[in-house]
Amino acid sequence: MMQGRDDTDGVPVGNGRHISPAEFLLMAGFLAYRAPLASPDARAAARRVLVAVLEVATARGFADSDLLQAMMANAEKSSLVLMLAEQATAAVGNTAAYLHVIRSAGVIMESDS
Repeated sequence: MMQGRDDTDGVPVGNGRHISPAEFLLMAGFLAYRAPLASPDARAAARRVLVAVLEVATARGFADSDLLQAMMANAEKSSLVLMLAEQATAAVGNTAAYLHVIRSAGVIMESDS
């Protein structure tokens, strides 16, 4: 994988903007579980992100994937859900590693096009 300059700025979300891997994970959770008007393709991509990130995080020692998924499915907004998302993404590694996991799940980022 070729590392671009965006890989250290966060996850690209369009118009030159970036968010943290944890914020991106929570956004994927929202799309997967709580956005019925989102396109089926967007929801499917969000689910792929969730599965891929949480599988890697779990393999690297994150023990609360089920709890985090349940909280996202219930649209919980708390410091705990943010903390768990941060722990999960930290287990994956740095932003470049996180982006690699997302791309490996078949999700194309704006910076890839």
